Amino acid sequence: MFREGEWYNFTVTKVIDVPGSEKQFVLTHESGKKLLLPSKFYVKYNISVNSTIQCRIDKINCTGQIFIEPAHPVYKTGETYSFRIKQITDSLLEEAQNLTVCDIFDNEIDVLVPKGTISTEQAEVKLKVLGTKKGVPILSASTKWNLCPDTFSSGQEILLFLSKIVVIQSEEYYLLKAKSECIALLKVKHYKHYGFKEGIPIAARFRGTDSRGFLMVDPEHPFYKVGAVYQFEIAAIEEDYSQEPDSGKIAVVYDRFGMKCGLRIEDASSYGIGNGVSCKVLGYKKGRPLLEIVPM
Repeated sequence: MFREGEWYNFTVTKVIDVPGSEKQFVLTHESGKKLLLPSKFYVKYNISVNSTIQCRIDKINCTGQIFIEPAHPVYKTGETYSFRIKQITDSLLEEAQNLTVCDIFDNEIDVLVPKGTISTEQAEVKLKVLGTKKGVPILSASTKWNLCPDTFSSGQEILLFLSKIVVIQSEEYYLLKAKSECIALLKVKHYKHYGFKEGIPIAARFRGTDSRGFLMVDPEHPFYKVGAVYQFEIAAIEEDYSQEPDSGKIAVVYDRFGMKCGLRIEDASSYGIGNGVSCKVLGYKKGRPLLEIVPM
């Protein structure tokens, strides 16, 4: 039904109070599917009941949960805009500076920029909008980083080494470096169970580089190997909203580190909570194995 990266129209049917949470907009798709959107992030969007808004499906996780983001009323993804500079400070990354800017709604946004590219006398800077999250644009320097002199092939295995843990926009990251000084940043919360240690090489598959020139990599899992088959127990069966209604469901399993993983199943009647299933590891994503059920 829904696909990541696609835009869909929703009607705002009402606003509700969710116990233990903030007020939520109830959004209804033409298919009848309802989604909740926290209202506190979009106060300045002027969203009202009975209006129609366009939302992007940012992510459908492995268990079918949908994450959406309404179209920003001013900024469009992929376009470049001028932002007012509030301050420039040193970054924990030697190659970068931390730039704080303000958007049209006075949200303060931190952006990593190549060191020496922004003058302290500048009042504004042009930045590219990569997307929006919780009503705040995600920004990138328009200047090319040139961080990595090497060219890797997609799927190539490379070795990285832990340099340190850095904090960027209140999020902890592992700063990994290849011997060529190419950089990768991985969120600590996704890979804490991997047990990275300084001096110990980390094997990873190269997927490409992001807009800043940082490497995008999938480290080899400490337990699950690609292509191998392992046993899991089904903990729950949930709706799969990425497909047409009634065309499949998601079986939820947990890996040995307690990470939640989802398996797409076509015939839910063949599976039940507590059943054991054999699963092949197809790859990794954010520290979790990507699994596929092996037919009996």
